[in-house]
Amino acid sequence: MSPQTSNSNSTRPTQRPVQAPAGAATIDPVRIIRQHLAMLIAGGVVGLVVGIGAFLVWRQYFPSYRAHAAFELVGMLDDAGDPLASEERNEDTVQRIAATEAAKAILETNLVAVLALPDVQRMTWMDSFKDEQGRPNLDEALLELMDEISAGYRRRTQYFDVNWSARKAEDVPVLLNAVAEEYMDGRLRQRRRQQLSAKLPFVNNLDEIGDEIASLENEIREFIGDKGMLSLEQNATAVQKDLEDRELEKNQVLSDIERTNGLIAQLDAKLSGAAEPTQDDIREAESDQVVVRALSEVQTLRGLVSEHRQSFGPEHTQYRQSQRALDARIREKDRKVEEVVLRNLQGQRKMVGDSFERLLAVEEALDKDILVKVAELNDFVAAQAELEQMRANIDRKEQRRNRMLDQIDDIDAMFLRKDADEVRRVAVVTTPREPASPKWFVVIPGTAVLVLGFLISVIFLRETLDKRIRSTTDLTSLPGARLLGVIPDLKDDPTEASRAETVVRDFPGSVLSESHRQFAASLRRAREDAGASSVLLVGGMPGAGTTSVATNLASIAAAAGRKVAIVDGNLRRPRIAEIFGLDATEPGLGDVIVGESRLADVVHETQEGIRVVTAGTSANRYVERLDADSLRSVISELREHVDVVFVDGPPVVVASEAMGMADQVDATVLVVRAYSEQRGLVARLMRQLREQPSSFLGVVLNRPRNTAGGYFKRNYEAIAQYSADRDDD
Repeated sequence: MSPQTSNSNSTRPTQRPVQAPAGAATIDPVRIIRQHLAMLIAGGVVGLVVGIGAFLVWRQYFPSYRAHAAFELVGMLDDAGDPLASEERNEDTVQRIAATEAAKAILETNLVAVLALPDVQRMTWMDSFKDEQGRPNLDEALLELMDEISAGYRRRTQYFDVNWSARKAEDVPVLLNAVAEEYMDGRLRQRRRQQLSAKLPFVNNLDEIGDEIASLENEIREFIGDKGMLSLEQNATAVQKDLEDRELEKNQVLSDIERTNGLIAQLDAKLSGAAEPTQDDIREAESDQVVVRALSEVQTLRGLVSEHRQSFGPEHTQYRQSQRALDARIREKDRKVEEVVLRNLQGQRKMVGDSFERLLAVEEALDKDILVKVAELNDFVAAQAELEQMRANIDRKEQRRNRMLDQIDDIDAMFLRKDADEVRRVAVVTTPREPASPKWFVVIPGTAVLVLGFLISVIFLRETLDKRIRSTTDLTSLPGARLLGVIPDLKDDPTEASRAETVVRDFPGSVLSESHRQFAASLRRAREDAGASSVLLVGGMPGAGTTSVATNLASIAAAAGRKVAIVDGNLRRPRIAEIFGLDATEPGLGDVIVGESRLADVVHETQEGIRVVTAGTSANRYVERLDADSLRSVISELREHVDVVFVDGPPVVVASEAMGMADQVDATVLVVRAYSEQRGLVARLMRQLREQPSSFLGVVLNRPRNTAGGYFKRNYEAIAQYSADRDDD
């Protein structure tokens, strides 16, 4: 290389570094996980151990045993003579009835009665609600039970359940069976009340008819005595026969009147709310077009709700709006059913009332006709007719009484049938054998996942908060950063290399040596592009590794046949003399700058052909002189005899002369020690070096840790294997 003048920096074009994308450093999750793989595996194992321990402790001291009391909705009887119960109920009706009965099963009144039972009060669960005298606080127990117990309908079935869990398995069947029995007993009491309510109108009429029959029998006996009639068997005239026909016809009308009167009483009871509409009334109302349309709208909305639930999820606003619209439509449908039932009952009441009025008119007409016929009879016939009428009245009332007795028997028979109740208990609750929680397949893997997730979160949080330069990704994310090379840590070298400062000379087949060669190649291209023959290597903080980088670069250049010189510009902490085995007390750079020695007298040449200029005697190491043109003169004189000059500079942050030295060389290189310097500091140093007249060539990342376990692992192994194969050859 031809010599260059001292002012060559001002004439050569300034090199433009390759701009890296601006912004914060990105996190490489694969690199982080691979670097901490052993820790993560250990964390997973610890999580499994902790999960097993948590499961065993939970199962031993805090188990939860759960069971359910199941009930089935069966068909309803319309009449005692029906061979089988009717199942004519749609899914909405079944769901509504099942949900209602499930809520009834755990009503507060039922739970109060259950907690008062001796068997329930002896449960272990009740011990926490007892005072020092052993008396249970039922109010607190009731509040706790109402929070813990639940009941629900099994979709698309005719079953509903009452569910409860406790820490002691023996408590579960005691309480659930007590709740189920109390619920079924309550239904039995309700059915008996319904039975009495249904029989009451007939019983009252039966008593009245019995009094009337007794009164008529007394009248007959008195009439016979008064008339002196010895026998009721007398020959009847044609008029009497006609009269008897009219009486029979009247009896039929009266029977119809009584039946109609009973029907009116039932309709009035339903209209007044004293009696509930029958299933026939409800089915008739559900066949009305208005209700049918409402049911169709409900089914349409239900499909829309299901679609929204699948599309958006149960927490989405659209799903909730659809659900509210469905609930409103169901309530509207129920209201329409009630309106149609009321309208139908009112229509039936009017129809029956009109029929009753007609029957009364017919009865009145028959009475008049009978009176006319009776008037035609003689006294005996009249007396006989009167007697027969009394007897007929008794027979008629007895017939009415028999019919009422039959109706009462039908009511009793229907309520006494086992299938008369629409709710049937499926089975008795037994003691659960296994706890419902904890489940090992949930607790153990879940705990391991939680521990591993926590560990990963800590690792990534630390990586996020760590602003230091740790990897090439951190460097390339800085604006204007140009990465020239990566020098791994000596510990990551799979070969037996030692002493990083002379690794190229002493261990040429090592991974570290190959990394220096790759860096040297990139540096040579950048230096040639910038037309630079003198390069200053500086670090940000002490310990960046500029000395080892400079010495190995010099060894590589010398091995390549180039003339190379290395200058120890770190007058505060010089190390070049020690590395090359020279006497640190002999004159060097400091002595040349102050003018006490000539450059030719302080240059040492090694066996490799490297010209070395040490820092010099300690008395002449004036760092202030490094800012003067004397350093430029030294470098210019060296370039007359060598191809490239490497200057080992001091750290920029703690040595102010570093930036002054950057003004006296052709180019600068920033050596960044991984896990040592902050990204902001490195960005500031690169900006300051670019502002100098010398060309800023780029950055070399020194000693990143765990690179052998990251992306470079295969490369390093291949380098080491290739070097070993070459040595064998």
